[in-house]
Amino acid sequence: MNTVRVTNKTKGMLSTFMTITLSAMLIGVFSGTAYAQTIHVSLSSGPGAPDASGTAKVGFEGSVLVGKVQVKNLPPQPFGSGQFYGVWFVRTDTGNKAFLGALINDKSIIFPEGGEGRTDFSATQFTDGPDVGDPITLGPAGTNLIIVLIENIINGLTPSPVGPVPGSGVAVAGTF
Repeated sequence: MNTVRVTNKTKGMLSTFMTITLSAMLIGVFSGTAYAQTIHVSLSSGPGAPDASGTAKVGFEGSVLVGKVQVKNLPPQPFGSGQFYGVWFVRTDTGNKAFLGALINDKSIIFPEGGEGRTDFSATQFTDGPDVGDPITLGPAGTNLIIVLIENIINGLTPSPVGPVPGSGVAVAGTF
C-alpha cells in the first residue's frame, strides 16, 4: 500500500491554492451583478401639491432598478376625477423615462382625502424616450430625477400629467 506524506510545505501550498481558487470563484459569482449602494433622494413639493414632501430610496439589484417612494401631505384626488399619482424615473440628460408605479393610499391608488402615498418598485427598462426598451441606467450626478406626477392616465408607457399650465401636474420631485 502506498502512503502519501504531507509536509508543512505541501500544506502551505494547498492552503494558498484553495484560497486563490475560492477567491476566483467568488469574484466570478459576484462580477456579473452590479451591487450599488442605496441612494436616498429628498422629494420637494411641486405646483400640483404645494405642501407635499417625500423621500425615495433607489438602487440596483443586478440590472433592475429597485426602491421605494413615500410622499406626505398629498392633496385629494377624489374618486371620479380620474387622477392618480404616478412615479417616474427620468434621465434629464437623455430624455429617457421609466414608469415605477402608482402611489398607494389605504390600499388604493385613489386618494379621496389626500394624505400619504407609497410604492415599492422594480423596473427593468425605459418605457418612454429615445431609448425605450433599453435597460435602465443612471446618468451623471444631477441628471437623475424621481418625479411624482398627478396623472389622468396611468398606462406606464408615457407620462400624462394633468393641468394646462406646464408643471402643474408635478406633486413632488428630486434629483440625484
